[in-house]
Amino acid sequence: MRGDERSPALLAGVDFRGTTNATERVSEHIKPGKQRAPFARYIRINLPRTVRLTLLAVVAFIGVAAAVTALGDIEPFPFADPILWTIGGAALVFVVVGLATSARLWAWGTAIAGAAILTYLLGLAGTPPYVWNGASIPQAAMWNLVLLLSLAYLVLVAALRYGMIVAAPDNQNFMD
Repeated sequence: MRGDERSPALLAGVDFRGTTNATERVSEHIKPGKQRAPFARYIRINLPRTVRLTLLAVVAFIGVAAAVTALGDIEPFPFADPILWTIGGAALVFVVVGLATSARLWAWGTAIAGAAILTYLLGLAGTPPYVWNGASIPQAAMWNLVLLLSLAYLVLVAALRYGMIVAAPDNQNFMD
């Protein structure tokens, strides 16, 4: 008896033996002249609902950090408060839509993260809420979280587009 008869895929009724993928080498991601795909192509995390909730949580925290910064005493640059409130409101809408639907809205989150990064960079040209500028430690921490969480979101979306992680409603159909 061969070992593949006890395969979870075969037990689930999925039999790809004899198909092109089962008998021929798959070299979709191998560059010409190379023997192997890039290392990152071997990393696959198939937790679609967890990744979706993680992406939504990161955008929610971006919105919270922007709102807390807008509530603070120090305005990073003139008219920064309306921009920070807009980022917070957009993050709230993003999270509500993300939780209520199964839409793939990661590009919208990229726009929110990009706006937060741009706001942070504009704040560096003004008077950012740092401790040495008279801000409290939590206020300075929230200001820095606007940048750090936005960068984290962009890294997660890049991994999603590269195929390293999967976000619901998609999955990679791992069978065994």
